[in-house]
Amino acid sequence: MAWLKFFRKDKRQFSDIPNNRLSVEILPSISKSLENRYKYINPKFPFEWFSILEKAIIANPILSQMHQLIIDLANSGHTIEVVSNNSELIKSELDKLAQKLNIDNFINQLLSQLAIYGAISIEIIPNKDLEGIYKIIRVPVKTIRFKYNDTLDIYEPYQDTFSKKDFIKLNSKTYLYIPIFTLDDSPYGIPPFLSALSSVETSEELLSQIKSLSKKIGLIGFLDLQLPLPPKAPSETEFEYRNRLQNDIESISKTVYDNISKGIVIHYEGTELNFKELSNSLSGISELSNMIDKLIISGAKGQPSLLGRTEGSTETWATVSYEQFVKTLQNFQRTIKRALEYCYKLHISLLGYDFDDINIIFNPLPSLNPDKDAQNSKIKVDNTLNLLNSGLIDNQKAKTILDIKE
Repeated sequence: MAWLKFFRKDKRQFSDIPNNRLSVEILPSISKSLENRYKYINPKFPFEWFSILEKAIIANPILSQMHQLIIDLANSGHTIEVVSNNSELIKSELDKLAQKLNIDNFINQLLSQLAIYGAISIEIIPNKDLEGIYKIIRVPVKTIRFKYNDTLDIYEPYQDTFSKKDFIKLNSKTYLYIPIFTLDDSPYGIPPFLSALSSVETSEELLSQIKSLSKKIGLIGFLDLQLPLPPKAPSETEFEYRNRLQNDIESISKTVYDNISKGIVIHYEGTELNFKELSNSLSGISELSNMIDKLIISGAKGQPSLLGRTEGSTETWATVSYEQFVKTLQNFQRTIKRALEYCYKLHISLLGYDFDDINIIFNPLPSLNPDKDAQNSKIKVDNTLNLLNSGLIDNQKAKTILDIKE
């Protein structure tokens, strides 16, 4: 075998292979005097950011659209493959479970978990008689804390109930925490939209300023009204004169404000009216807003072309962007595949059926060029058949090339 040749070539013996871990887990130094709730491992970012992300997904149009786009495209439907002598009976049991769980909607919820929190967090609830699964509950990711068990060399999950009581230790047989991406020395998943938060904050500040500006002078422009200065009465003091001017201006501005919406402005001779447009300023604001929007999309691991922002994007780059996005969605699907396969296998095992394997197979994601894909598939089949007919490959190799399963 190839790996045996490697050891012989490298002049190593099997005795050189250690049967234990040599590296150690680098954990943050934790004081023994701290309360128990502070002895759990912290992620690389504050837990409070989870709540900020939740609000941003709901309130920010771009993140909300990216979140929905992931769910709509990634949930492409799936089939169940059972390898067993009782495959039809097992499929029937899994269909009943899928119907009870409302599995299509459940996959949407798992996709949402992955998009917002970067990890799947679910608990399987068996029936009281331990004959199959009763239901599956999503455990809020922001409540999960990990402790490192140095004896078993694993991170053990707990749930923070946000009370004075100790955290709840979760059962490794019925609780699943599956992250998409983690950093070294941390078991916590990294939320995909995390890097967009700073740009979302900037966007909200800009919108707040634009809203304030529009209330004061309108978005189109403002009216510049110049009134002739009335003379000072001989009997008026300087204070009384200034007071009268201020009252006159307030009275006239109220009258103009009330009547300008009706399309009329009444004034005395000598009054000058000028309308100041803000088109140049709005152009600068629009450019700044577009730039912030693109930063948010990039922070959410997307491309502007995915959300219909086609300016400056060629067809080639749009295709590359979509194919990259498809790879991201496939990572989401693989994570859900692992979770569902475990749930299904546990369900069938509790029911007492014997099986070799249970696989979840997601349907292909929508293609950007289905005609081109069909043509490429035809060429692949023709080339494989030519190799088979010429005797260069056998039937098994042809099936492997064409991804045909027995």
